[in-house]
Amino acid sequence: MRLIMFNTTMGVAAGVALLLVPRFWAVVRGDHPPLLLVNRDRAAGGWAATFGVLGTILTSLGFVMTVWHPLAPAKDYIDTIFGEPTLILGVLLLAAAWHLARTGDPLDPDRLRTALSPASWVVFWLGIILAWCAAAIARFNAVGSAPAEEPITGLLHDYPMIENLFFAIVLYGLAAVGCLAFPFAIRPNSRVAWQLMYWSWTVSGVAFALFSAMNFYTHTGLLVNLGTEGPDFPW
Repeated sequence: MRLIMFNTTMGVAAGVALLLVPRFWAVVRGDHPPLLLVNRDRAAGGWAATFGVLGTILTSLGFVMTVWHPLAPAKDYIDTIFGEPTLILGVLLLAAAWHLARTGDPLDPDRLRTALSPASWVVFWLGIILAWCAAAIARFNAVGSAPAEEPITGLLHDYPMIENLFFAIVLYGLAAVGCLAFPFAIRPNSRVAWQLMYWSWTVSGVAFALFSAMNFYTHTGLLVNLGTEGPDFPW
């Protein structure tokens, strides 16, 4: 079986977006949370360009996955869980890039809160979608386990619940928590919701980016193991 797998690029881009959006808002707020790791200057240009790049990747690949279903030979439903939330995130990032490119410097917290007020409804309902995706993953074993032929993750082939719970809780679950907290986190003087959004998206973003980046290696090994008669590579 041959699969067209670009969920690797989508996962890395989504993870980086989850990491950068709360850091962008920390800069806007003038806050200094741990692991900020970005310049605190309120210049819009760099953020607009970065969100535009990530939005273009996620919108284009999310659209293709939503309408074409390239992973259907593996599982009929997996493209819906991966592709459609990615498409929504990508369009949101493109809208943010367009708005920031028009606003100019420096970033104005009050103007951004006003602009984000209607957009926060979309983010909140994306959180509802992600929460139901997490429930579907946990309830129906939707992700399952990697093929036995895949290096590293294939070693857990006989233990599908491990990867399933990782996706349901760490990836989708925490991403959903951040989305649900978003409308409250952008309010002035918000502390609890802001911290909840920052850390849930930070943990989920790191996990998404690292896991998807690793899959560039493991998917290559999977195709090598499936396509050759030489030695199998478990690592």
